[in-house]
Amino acid sequence: MELLTLQQLQQAGQALSLPFQLEVPGREALVCEEVYRHLPGKRLAFRAHWGGVTVLVKLFFQRKYFDRERAGLKAMVAAGVPCPKEVWSLVDEGGGYFLATEFLDDAVSLQACYQGLSVDQLKQLLRDALVLVGQLHRAGWMQADIHLDNFMLSRGVLNAIDGGGIEPLNSPLKNLGLFFAQMTPDYDELVPEVIEAYGEAAFSLEAILSSITRMREWRIKHYLAKTTRSCSQFDVVKSSDVFVVMVRARASERLRRLMAEPEIAVGQAQFLKRGNTATVMKVSGDGGDWVLKRYNIKSFWHGLSRCFRPSRAWISWKSAHRLELLGIATPSPLAMRENRTGPLRREAYLATESAVGDNLHAWLLKQSDSQVPAWLGHEVSRLFDILWCSKVSHGDMKATNLIVTGEQLQVIDLDAVRWHRFEQTFVRAYRRDLQRFMDNWQGKTWQHFEQLLTPFAQRVGVTFINKKV
Repeated sequence: MELLTLQQLQQAGQALSLPFQLEVPGREALVCEEVYRHLPGKRLAFRAHWGGVTVLVKLFFQRKYFDRERAGLKAMVAAGVPCPKEVWSLVDEGGGYFLATEFLDDAVSLQACYQGLSVDQLKQLLRDALVLVGQLHRAGWMQADIHLDNFMLSRGVLNAIDGGGIEPLNSPLKNLGLFFAQMTPDYDELVPEVIEAYGEAAFSLEAILSSITRMREWRIKHYLAKTTRSCSQFDVVKSSDVFVVMVRARASERLRRLMAEPEIAVGQAQFLKRGNTATVMKVSGDGGDWVLKRYNIKSFWHGLSRCFRPSRAWISWKSAHRLELLGIATPSPLAMRENRTGPLRREAYLATESAVGDNLHAWLLKQSDSQVPAWLGHEVSRLFDILWCSKVSHGDMKATNLIVTGEQLQVIDLDAVRWHRFEQTFVRAYRRDLQRFMDNWQGKTWQHFEQLLTPFAQRVGVTFINKKV
């Protein structure tokens, strides 16, 4: 097992070989068994064995973050909020600040489990979390960057973690909205049934729901900004003639080669679509197939019209991450490349996981039963409901852009996806999405979807017309 010094660890990059030992001045060496978060040169959170027990160690390389973490834990304890207790702490003259807390056995975060729970189980956990949020607020504190990973269920008790995020209470309504905004919009209907656990507050249900909508969009924009810069989740390589971004956890050697020389892969690929503006190919990936989409420049004038604005690959990259945060299924985005001449953008490429299944039109034709199954009706209804709540339009809702995978509907072809700031432009785009979806169908299928989507059509004043009669 490798023995690292504090200085070696501070200079280490993202990749750390586990397990390793870490020298701790005046104490026995820590055996690091699992890393939970690593910001190179800034901080490291890991599970370690020390003194015959398992502890969670947070190692900081700046004093202010160490002090903030300890102060936050003390504030939670004073507010009566269950949280991991401090076991020991150490300030090293070499610039390392150690804080060891008790390790929560068999802990699972609210983020990791909320989508797999029954409605009643989730309601109870949300009530438990809101009790903790209310306790913090009434004590004058809040989790500034509140999210579901900061609530850990261990041995039947919900604990709050991350003392570094505890700050003086600023806007309780905004903080409450940010808590619920961590879940996808279809869970907003649970808010009226669990909010009483927060305790007495001068907020109306309408104000809370409005705050959730605002904070969800704030959260999405904050995350999307990270998707085009180097950070713990994304790896960016750029020069005067190319911009490449990859999901760091998926940035294998194969994916790096694909983004470095995409035209070599094009020559060996299976073509799914040959178009003037876009070419879609299936390429061999790690343990399966990927889809590579090349956005072409048709002519000098076409290139001139596109060179000053984000490419369609860029738009699709951001849109895929937006849809994932909203709970709309889409093939996972892996990497994106733009060819550039200085600030001018040229051809672009997008690599995603491959959507396995038939498009919705082909899938329905294969069914022996002419009726639309209940799960599919729910998926279609949920899709249009989330688009409505999030002010997002797809822009090309034809059946070939909806892929049936198991009992899930995946949305593809995202370069026309838009988030709308203004109500009027959104309503127009939403109408077009509804009508374009209905234009795919005829007969009993059209009648079924008409009945299903009429409540959505009434919101925007649309009367469906069957154009295939």
